[in-house]
Formats: sequence, C-alpha cells, structure tokens
Amino acid sequence: MQNQRGFTLIEVLVAMSILAIIGLVSAMVLTQMLDSEEMSKERHEQLSELQFAMVTLDRDIRQMVVRQVRSIPEEARRYYVTNDAALIDSDSGGIAFVRAGWSNPDMILPRSELQPVVYRVRENVLQRVYRPFVDDVSGDEGVQDLLSGVESLEVTFQHAGEDYERWEVPNSFPDLVIIKLELENFGVIERWLLTSGEKPVALP
Repeated sequence: MQNQRGFTLIEVLVAMSILAIIGLVSAMVLTQMLDSEEMSKERHEQLSELQFAMVTLDRDIRQMVVRQVRSIPEEARRYYVTNDAALIDSDSGGIAFVRAGWSNPDMILPRSELQPVVYRVRENVLQRVYRPFVDDVSGDEGVQDLLSGVESLEVTFQHAGEDYERWEVPNSFPDLVIIKLELENFGVIERWLLTSGEKPVALP
C-alpha cells in the first residue's frame, strides 16, 4: 500500500501567498479600470460642457446688434461692444453686447426681443449674465454657469483685417470676435466667431 502524502506547511503558505498576490493584482486592476471609467466620464461631461458653452457664445455673437444702451454714460453709448473686465466685473476678461433673436411671439412675455448679455469669469466659472430689457436699471439679472475649470478668458477683435485688443470703434462692431480660453483640463482653446454684420438699431 502506497503512503499518501499531503501538502507541507511551506507548500500551503506558498499557495496562499500566490492567491493573495493574484487577488491584490486583480483588485488593483479593477480599481484602475473604475478610476479610468470615472475619469473618462468626467472628461466627457467637461467636453459636453465646453461644446455647449461654445455653441451658446457663437449663437449670441452671431445675433449681436448695434444698439445703444441708455443706462450707461452718454459718452460710452457709441461703443456697442466691450471687453473691459473691470466694467464687466469679471475675474478674467469678458465681453458684453446686445443681441437680437430672443424669441417673444406676439410680445406675450413681459420683455423685449433684444437681450443684453455679458460673458464673464467668476471663481473659475464662465458665466452668461443677461437682463430682461436692454435699458433695465432694476438690477434684476439671470446668471447661467456655462463652463467650469476656466483659468483665464481673453477676448480680442478683428475688423477689416486689423486686430484690436480693445474695441473702441464708434458706431460699429467688429467682424470677428476671438475667444481664447485657458482651461484646467484642456489647455488653451481658441475660437474665431463671426458677427452678423447688422446695421444699428435705432432707440425707440
């Protein structure tokens, strides 16, 4: 009769060690996969946020109109676009103007079809600020957070082939608005946006 030989203590310890290593490696791989999936999801959300912000900016700038704002000092009314961060009350760059195309069929809503809008940066968030009336002095405004992780915003202009750091051409507005965003996760993004070329809108 043959002697039956079992596992020695060392063999059992080696086997347990191998199983423990396999379990540890599997857990690390699973954790990395979950982290990668979470990072991919965050990047996808940030990319969607960026695309929405750019589409919104492009839409507003294409509907830009030359319209005086009576609530600002008279000497500044000839300038219909500004990128003065101090005037806009922005942490980093910005742009303010009046746009058309704010649908209000049969004037049902208590507002006009022109909308003053401001794009500014507050606490690393690109915001769109708007008022119900162009000449509204009530202080009522809506604030829409468009894009987070904004480290800086720079707005410049181009008109008739010339570049402008500040828009100071009276009774007109630029052909192109150049938006440069520095983002925490995507680096520098630059977009050249066309304006509509509309003529001045007279004050009522």
